[in-house]
Amino acid sequence: MSRVVVIGGGIIGRAAAFRLQKSGHAVTLVAIPDLQPASWGNAGHIATEQITPLARFSTLRRALTERFPAGPVAIDWQSLATLLPWSLRFMRACLPDQTARGDLALGRLMRRALPAWERLVTDLGAPDLLDRYGVVKLWEGPRARDVQLAAQSADHGTARGMPLVEAEFSAIRDRIAVPLDAGLRYEGTAHVTDPCRVLDTLIEAFLSAGGRSIEAEALSIQRHDSGICIETTSGAQEADHVVLACGVRSATLVPFLRVPLIAERGYHVQWAHGGNWALPNLIFENRALVVTRFSTQLRATSFVEFTSPDSPPDPRKWLWLEDQVRRLGLPVASPFTRWHGARPTLPDYLPAIGPSRTMPGLHAAYGHNHLGLTLAAITAEMLADSVAGRAPMRAFSPDRFGRPLFRRMRKQCS
Repeated sequence: MSRVVVIGGGIIGRAAAFRLQKSGHAVTLVAIPDLQPASWGNAGHIATEQITPLARFSTLRRALTERFPAGPVAIDWQSLATLLPWSLRFMRACLPDQTARGDLALGRLMRRALPAWERLVTDLGAPDLLDRYGVVKLWEGPRARDVQLAAQSADHGTARGMPLVEAEFSAIRDRIAVPLDAGLRYEGTAHVTDPCRVLDTLIEAFLSAGGRSIEAEALSIQRHDSGICIETTSGAQEADHVVLACGVRSATLVPFLRVPLIAERGYHVQWAHGGNWALPNLIFENRALVVTRFSTQLRATSFVEFTSPDSPPDPRKWLWLEDQVRRLGLPVASPFTRWHGARPTLPDYLPAIGPSRTMPGLHAAYGHNHLGLTLAAITAEMLADSVAGRAPMRAFSPDRFGRPLFRRMRKQCS
């Protein structure tokens, strides 16, 4: 039985801790309590149709032409010192050979994402946490039909874009206050029915399986002869393996690795629909807006804001979301609550999953960008394999960005 410390209390950290504990390891979860992590605040979508990484020149063009308030992209120019080196690596990842490798790696991973979620909710004894009705994407305007046909014929991996039957489309159009001209339902996708309950169920199941949880902040990770020492605000923890899954904070714990993470912030507003909403989850493509129903609540999410983790939120984003809710005519039966959260993003838009050659016993689980929820269950399974000595694909290696310059220089001088 191996001693494993998992650092991070979001969806990936909790799923990894549960899966490793069920695999026969003695697992300790180290995390500061966070009632609203990034995995809580997203749209709840298991986005298996998104099989290509966003590291491509078309994304760069959109980032330059669809900046807020004209579009969903926001760039915090005050964080230029962080943005510039990340952007240079992003542009390198956009080269054809790099995108081909990224497409292959993410496509393979996405094929395994939903089956892994189905295994996870079954093992949790809570299959109702996953709703397998596909998400609906909607388009507006004179080119809507052409865009729909292009989307329908595109490769979406295990997901399929199916035209809405007239009864489905009419039911949606009757409830939305703006004209809708085309739509697809993506079969083979899903969503979680309650993000908060998913997080709570994972930690409860982990503890019931014999896992241990410590409310503390990890301060450093050091390798020594007998294993790994994790210094925390509640004392030191000894382990044979450590899983690093603390999102945008992960880089601070591994200064011996080059971890070019950036905070890709998202925003949402949430409110009660007053029992007056029964439509599926909707994506308004022209508005880059996702509307999800969680029981008695509706949630509207949007924005890709590149910034530093500690920068203050921009209230204009919430005002824009609230304005869109009113324009769409969505039922509002309560005041809006507001949230923002930072998604950890690496320049190639692929996660880091698996062992590090630089520090034996260290296993990465960060950099999942907007796909953190989608990939949580399969990441947990891959980490169980990683701890057992079966490394995931090299495309996800945490060592792929090299070591920091000061580390190389120190080695040369020693």
